[in-house]
Amino acid sequence: MITYFDTGVLVGSLLQSPPKHASCLAAVRSADTPHTCTHALAETFATLTGFYKVPNDSAAELTLGLQDVVTVSGLTLADYQTALTEARPRGVMGGGIYDSLHATFARRLGAQRIVTRNPGHFQHVAPDIEVIIP
Repeated sequence: MITYFDTGVLVGSLLQSPPKHASCLAAVRSADTPHTCTHALAETFATLTGFYKVPNDSAAELTLGLQDVVTVSGLTLADYQTALTEARPRGVMGGGIYDSLHATFARRLGAQRIVTRNPGHFQHVAPDIEVIIP
């Protein structure tokens, strides 16, 4: 079963300070087929260095280390086209496009679930995929 991991869970699995660290780490470790996209790596690095003020060398090392536990694949132009095409009928605006990209990618992979700490972000962009909160 393919499980897609959103940025918040990836960050939560890396740092002990965020709430739900233990459950995020357990979710990543227990998934049979964990996946994420390259965009999530950029978001993870941005969150680590921006919000949590992790030095960029440490943040890069932590972020790149995710490849050891999660399969990371790139978004395609077709993924962006799909997310942008679906934005209007799904009511996506602003930064919601990033969650739409996550959902589009998860759908292309055939993921049965998205693990996220922001379930509300996926209500209208992934109504067809089970959303799990660690």
